[in-house]
Amino acid sequence: MEGRKLYVAFAVLVVWLWAVPSFSQSLRVGVRGGIDVTSMDFNSDLLGKSNRAGFFVGPSLYISTPLPFLSIDASVLYDQRTLKVAEESLTHKTIIIPGNLRAGVHLGGIVGVFASAGPQLAFNVGPGTFYWEDSKGYRNSFSLQDTKLSLNLGCGVQVGNHLECAAYYNIQLGKTADFTWDTLNTQLADQSLHHAKSATNAWSLSLTYIF
Repeated sequence: MEGRKLYVAFAVLVVWLWAVPSFSQSLRVGVRGGIDVTSMDFNSDLLGKSNRAGFFVGPSLYISTPLPFLSIDASVLYDQRTLKVAEESLTHKTIIIPGNLRAGVHLGGIVGVFASAGPQLAFNVGPGTFYWEDSKGYRNSFSLQDTKLSLNLGCGVQVGNHLECAAYYNIQLGKTADFTWDTLNTQLADQSLHHAKSATNAWSLSLTYIF
């Protein structure tokens, strides 16, 4: 059911981005890059929150509308993050496609500010499942979702006609991954299997040059 929702959301996003240029005033292309800080939460008291950094880069499309304060941006970005799960550091590689509706105003001169919100789809392009043994020799596995839907909330500053700096908070809509690990019950001298789900939210800072 969750996979079906993701594909429906992707179809809606594609149709929306295809239809918007038909009533847009102008299109501009840019290059966007930046860093993100990932915060992982698990539904288990045995696992705490971890924060790790990553980076992203890729092309962006900026679409103006007949309303002077309203515009749309969409990007296709390569994103690479390091996630810490238990004692292991894992590399998470994705292609992300954010599409944001933006409202902005000029403060006079060459400076403007804007706020934005919109959906984001992420497609896993790296390893989907990681296996390892911890320091006690117990088996662990961490399986990432192939496709993830999330929500972007952001704000930023425009300087002149070509430079833009923004901060975004990305909220996952659903689980990000499943974590499975073994432990040993010392009283029963027996191994038991544990399972937890994780949700990954992230802050990101981006810098865009618009041609």
